[in-house]
Amino acid sequence: MVGSFTFPKFLSFWLPALAVSIVVPEAAIPLGKRFLVDLWGLPVPVVTCVLGALGIAASRPFTRKSEAELGWKLRGLVTLIMLVVVELWIVESQPSWLFAFVVAIGLGFSGFSLLELFGDQVKDFVRRAFSGAAGTIGKGPDQQ
Repeated sequence: MVGSFTFPKFLSFWLPALAVSIVVPEAAIPLGKRFLVDLWGLPVPVVTCVLGALGIAASRPFTRKSEAELGWKLRGLVTLIMLVVVELWIVESQPSWLFAFVVAIGLGFSGFSLLELFGDQVKDFVRRAFSGAAGTIGKGPDQQ
């Protein structure tokens, strides 16, 4: 569809598009910084926290099979740990709504895997620390 496109016709489309796309400085507040509630001097983004909790809760039924074998008490504990982690992260960094929701869903899916990985790293660290310390026990200062 090729036709003559005159300057007045161009302006009839361009000017309304320009008027709609103008950013008002007061409306340029990032989503993560909106709806802040002051709790004991700490700004808490309420909507972002609700979306983070919703992301965790909505993704928990779709976790791995190995986590399903834990039982409801341990699954509840993992969910609680993930909720605390997400809420603290949201309060600390105040991400945008979408990013907080997506990260919360990811933690809800793989939170147990993250805890397992963290536990394995702590065990390896402690094992290396004690094996290094055990190698120096019984030796004098000049024998090390």
